[in-house]
Amino acid sequence: KSKNIYNNDSLNANMNKPLLSLKPSFFNELIPMFVKNLIYSGIITVVLYGLSFVLEFLNILNPISNKIFLAIVILVALAVLPLIISVIILANSNYYFYKTHVESEFEFFIIKKHSTPYNQITNISTDISIWDRICRAGDITLYTAEDNVKNLTLKYIENPQKIEQEIYSIMKSNSNQKTK
Repeated sequence: KSKNIYNNDSLNANMNKPLLSLKPSFFNELIPMFVKNLIYSGIITVVLYGLSFVLEFLNILNPISNKIFLAIVILVALAVLPLIISVIILANSNYYFYKTHVESEFEFFIIKKHSTPYNQITNISTDISIWDRICRAGDITLYTAEDNVKNLTLKYIENPQKIEQEIYSIMKSNSNQKTK
């Protein structure tokens, strides 16, 4: 009798197994973000460094011998901190395509899931920037007709055009099964 229960559990596990699972591409997000943050933090560092010279010139601030070291530390900290946050988000994000719906999952301290049934999806679009084209990645947005079902954006997906076709294929097979 327990063997029969095990077989039913195995059958249920296969039914709940995703048809397709995706993870965001680290490389596609992190390199442009690092360059952007490096530029922003460089501007902030130059402004702060210039402000310290003005304050020193006006005798409001005593000369600091480690200004350059401090500027470099600020520059690196401002460039790296958002990268660390992005790595945590990317490493813990997954997209699953089941027989009846697609699910976005973020799991770190909390588990946050967003699910969209295929029959609610009205349009699919891809967003591929110049950098994305170089990396062969991009974003895929699944638009829904219902106001109570949010659009779902799959961020930093490798080969987004191929994945878009796979999504259409899953949706088509799902609608064909409902008509039978």
